[in-house]
Amino acid sequence: MKPAALIFNPRAGSWRTAQRVAAIQSALAEAGYQCETLPTREPGHATELARQAAFDGAEVVFTHGGDGTLREAAAGLLGSETSVAPIPGGTVNVVAIALGIPQNPIRAAHAMQDVETIEMDVGLCGEEVFLMQTSAGLDAHVMGRLDAGLKRRFGKAAVVYSALIQSSSYDFPSIELFADGRHLTAAMIAICNLPQYAGSWRMAPTASFTDGVLDLVLFRGEGRVNTLAFALDVVLGRHLRRPDVELIRVEEVELRGPRGLAVQLDGDALPIQLPVSVRLHPDRIRILKPLA
Repeated sequence: MKPAALIFNPRAGSWRTAQRVAAIQSALAEAGYQCETLPTREPGHATELARQAAFDGAEVVFTHGGDGTLREAAAGLLGSETSVAPIPGGTVNVVAIALGIPQNPIRAAHAMQDVETIEMDVGLCGEEVFLMQTSAGLDAHVMGRLDAGLKRRFGKAAVVYSALIQSSSYDFPSIELFADGRHLTAAMIAICNLPQYAGSWRMAPTASFTDGVLDLVLFRGEGRVNTLAFALDVVLGRHLRRPDVELIRVEEVELRGPRGLAVQLDGDALPIQLPVSVRLHPDRIRILKPLA
């Protein structure tokens, strides 16, 4: 049995999360892992738990929660030989989708019996780690004001509802940035480490978490109607055909303004002081992917 840890967020997903942990632990045991269960208490706690688990000899740290819990655990494992793997339990679970991990947590645990280890690029926004993307604009504004209780209860529907409400009062400021030294402006940006965004929608179809670069998507449309049309085109997979959208492969993006710009990392709105550099971390994270 491989020594492992199972970090779980008691507040992520539905009220059944804590009840599932024993079943997940049992399924992981069948897959060959002896897991210690470690509940998080507050934002950032998963980083501490993962770092300590690696120090104590865990070969794998599993996370049962959302992409935010996975992001925090990955931050604690950078520079170590310990692998990480998501067991979906949050609202969207984008990284699990990208890795082909089943969305059902028990099936996901069983899928860990036959895996390969991927060396995954890790993004940095200032000193904050991200695995999926850093974005700024309406989506970050919405995530920063989303009621956590509504999100737990209604999932994606709560996010969509909040976006419709928040867009009516959002003033769509122009975002100023430098991409590999090139001065640009946009109404919304996404700096992507993998193609998927907010689920299985492919914001940056050419992005790869093993290619050593980031993919920058810029939306330059103005106002609520154009933004909602852009969001629909993302869902339909045709947003890159729009004349107000540009995709650039970059090594570094510097966000300059405006002051108070809303920024989100992997679905978590975080207080970021501008200017801030977005780039790849010099280290990669080891992440488990089920064999096809």
